[in-house]
Amino acid sequence: MHLVEQYALAMGARISKPFIETNYYPIPFDNYIVVENGYSDVKSRIYGMWPDVILEIKPYLDERKIAIVQIGHQDSEQIPGSFDLRGKTTSTQQSYILKKSLLHCGTNDFLLDVASNFDVPVVAMYGNTFADVAKPYWGDESKKVILESHRDGKKPSFLAEENPRTINLINPEDIAYGILKLLNINKKATNKTQFIGDHYNTHILEAVPDFSPPNSFQPGIVINLRMDYHFDLQNMINWSSNNKVNIFTNKVIDLNYLNAIKHNIISMQQEVCSELNVKYLNILKSLKINCELFTKNERALGRLRMKYFDYKVSLKKDKTKQDVKDKLDNLPENCFFKSNKLLFSNKKKYLSKYDYIIDRDYTGEDHKIVDDPKFWHDLDHIRIYEKSVDNEG
Repeated sequence: MHLVEQYALAMGARISKPFIETNYYPIPFDNYIVVENGYSDVKSRIYGMWPDVILEIKPYLDERKIAIVQIGHQDSEQIPGSFDLRGKTTSTQQSYILKKSLLHCGTNDFLLDVASNFDVPVVAMYGNTFADVAKPYWGDESKKVILESHRDGKKPSFLAEENPRTINLINPEDIAYGILKLLNINKKATNKTQFIGDHYNTHILEAVPDFSPPNSFQPGIVINLRMDYHFDLQNMINWSSNNKVNIFTNKVIDLNYLNAIKHNIISMQQEVCSELNVKYLNILKSLKINCELFTKNERALGRLRMKYFDYKVSLKKDKTKQDVKDKLDNLPENCFFKSNKLLFSNKKKYLSKYDYIIDRDYTGEDHKIVDDPKFWHDLDHIRIYEKSVDNEG
């Protein structure tokens, strides 16, 4: 039973089409669609692959001069390529914006109901609940695309916060196709997702300290500093002066250098090495530098945990293709990948450690996957897709 019907039954009320008040808001576009991406109070409704959706639809929308407007709570995540109205409108102004739009796509039940009440086409996404009980109640059914996570065959959690979020199991191309279909835009080809890494929805910037950050590099951004790829103390200082950093290292770093930048160190990921000792760790603790120890040697794990008894030592094994063999078997030949990581090195950009090793820099075009053990190390951070599949819809 739909939630509206449950509420009506519980209250002894009759269901009728609601009257929704609207207040004018000056939108600087004649034609636009509206998007929304949840809010922090219900994190399970925050979809993590909006950048991929926008990449699929924006060329078609730009060609037709259709803008993308984002509404919703001020603390919701910004959707790239959209005109940002988060937290800048009242509920009645949002209703006006939705009423005048060509389409609405989002995860918020209330906004979806408002849009469908005005008979605006909607693309609705559901992860933590059954779509049938929460989907837009009013409006023309032919103007609705309802997308529900497969949840790996499990029932919905109904939780405000999930880890991982089941809504992220909805493929971005399905959302993009739903939007374009309702706008009567024929998409000749689409990308078909084959695999999504567990951490693909968390965007990461990394830097190899083999060069100093350019003046144009935005200060304040959190950087993973890969001292384990290239060990340079002076460039570590240069990167850490204006940015918060997570330092990854397989060597002991001079304490004088760390003391100079301690206020910008979020954490240190220290691989246990021969030079490491408890005294060094105690000094880091006194400097209030959060140091997390790890090893890649499973056989040595027990011994290291005894040696560093007062500190947690984790096992971090490199990912392999065998870890997700069932999902990567029989991949089509024409497979490319997107990465949630962007690695800066020597004034170049890379999508993965493998690309960095072979010097295959990123210039805006996605790269083909490579069946190499070093490539699969970044499995958690990539989305693999088959490119240019003819649409059957």
